[in-house]
Amino acid sequence: MNHEDTTHTDNSRIHGEFFSVRASETAPDECMHLSALARLFQEVAGNNAKELSFDITDMHAQNMSWVLNRLQIQIERLPKWRENIEIRTWPALGDSLKALRNYEVWDNKGDLIVQSISYWMVIDLDSRKPIRIPKDILTRKFSDRPHTLKPTKNRLRAFDPSDAEQEITMQSYAYHLDMNNHVNNTHYIDWMLEILQSNQRQSLRWFDLVFLNELSSYMPVRVQSKDDRIQLLNTELNAVALAQWF
Repeated sequence: MNHEDTTHTDNSRIHGEFFSVRASETAPDECMHLSALARLFQEVAGNNAKELSFDITDMHAQNMSWVLNRLQIQIERLPKWRENIEIRTWPALGDSLKALRNYEVWDNKGDLIVQSISYWMVIDLDSRKPIRIPKDILTRKFSDRPHTLKPTKNRLRAFDPSDAEQEITMQSYAYHLDMNNHVNNTHYIDWMLEILQSNQRQSLRWFDLVFLNELSSYMPVRVQSKDDRIQLLNTELNAVALAQWF
């Protein structure tokens, strides 16, 4: 397999898992839904965090939790039905408020087909507000492997709701909630991509999603698009999430 050069990389700190793409994870073109791939990212991240003793269970014991702040995905192609893939992930420190996590998806020919970087924050479970990352995590030594995508500080900005070119309405339900008692980030992906045409979803090469506010169950949301931007609004027209795609 023509895997990448890992010179000067501490592979002991790289976590990898193998998957076979299931029919229930695929679209009519037999390619994997982006949200389904994001769910696998979530699984491998959680498993790796458990190995490192800072997964959601460890955090909840301290009345805090990880929440996803941003997810950037670069797509060469999406995995197809019954295809065997390997997902590799490794964490990295950003600063005292954000941690980074990298993902790579490799096919069985040794080709890198998807790259992603995620930005995580820690919240206090009572106040639901961001807090500093615990010192025992900040002092860890993580892999010296380079980021799979260059981290960014560029901000995505909301557009005026009256300028939207398209709009659809969605609704959150109890089955959308996760262990943090809020709508799981993968459902945001489904809702926001729903506003695109099928050919746009199938040819998607970049998706940059920023999470701004939590959602609970039984809340109506508005999905709006303008040019290459998508925004998710609550009933007060406040932005819940922003995205850019091409």
